Amino acid sequence: MRRSTVLTGGLTGVLTGLFLVACSTGQETLGSDTFSSLDGNNDESTGEDGPGDGDPGDGDGDPGDGDGDPGDGDGDPSGDGDGDGDGDTGDGDGDGDEVCARYLYRHNLANDVWETQPLDLVWTGPNAPPCSVEPKAAAYLEVWDQLLVWGGNGMYYRRIGGAWQPPEPIADRWAVVANLEIDSVTHVPPINGGTSTTVTFVSLPNALLYEVFEDGATNYDQTVVMTDEPPPGPSQSSSVRRWSAVLADPELLGQADWWVSYAGFDDGKIYRFDGAFVWSNWPANQAPVLAGAPPSLDPSKLEAGYGDHGLNRVYLIGP
Repeated sequence: MRRSTVLTGGLTGVLTGLFLVACSTGQETLGSDTFSSLDGNNDESTGEDGPGDGDPGDGDGDPGDGDGDPGDGDGDPSGDGDGDGDGDTGDGDGDGDEVCARYLYRHNLANDVWETQPLDLVWTGPNAPPCSVEPKAAAYLEVWDQLLVWGGNGMYYRRIGGAWQPPEPIADRWAVVANLEIDSVTHVPPINGGTSTTVTFVSLPNALLYEVFEDGATNYDQTVVMTDEPPPGPSQSSSVRRWSAVLADPELLGQADWWVSYAGFDDGKIYRFDGAFVWSNWPANQAPVLAGAPPSLDPSKLEAGYGDHGLNRVYLIGP
């Protein structure tokens, strides 16, 4: 992306193409994805007493042994009715359901510590995105502590603080992109005391810009045809951006890392773009954003991502 792509108008100075970069003021937030099931201290908790089911036992809703009855644990030879002893009908986790096929991988960029959990133990509640639904894209609007998720089932999910709101059809708020293949989403926080965040959808070969407000209201802005960047930038007109994660703090405006985005492309590379308009890239298995990643994380299968500047963390979702 080059400085010549800046468009100015109203409250917003926007770089269009791959990502948006703008001036703003804002505040850090502690966010919500702190894996309280591991430390017991926040709203992503998977159970007050036990490992994700709300009882002090083993995941089956009773304080017993994993077979769903309050007796001696021998409801069948293994305790679950399927012969493998896990409390599910298949290769499960003891709660009567199949194992979630998706995981949330959290990377603390300060010390390269990773934590991994099944997605349905982190995104919980009746309004949360189901684990069976592919998240086509996600964005964490840190200034408002809101997590936005666009599902492959055509539904839009919004978490305010720790509470998921009732899901809506994507077409209700995002009509222009409702019938498009959403590759990824990036955002720029509010500008100069403004009241809106700019959210950019990437749907090859276009970038589609929306203005988003704290109350959830949206306004479509424009569509921009993307062009390839010279190396080390990406061939963004032809290479699919599978996921992206933004970390932004407008109070640091003037520093290169006031706004940083990481993105995984289908060319096998991960690209970094910052507030100084500088591109970097690495083969996925050498990228700093994936340093120390657990063996279960396959960069080529990641589906969505988002970042938290205040916590210096990146969150990635995939099998």
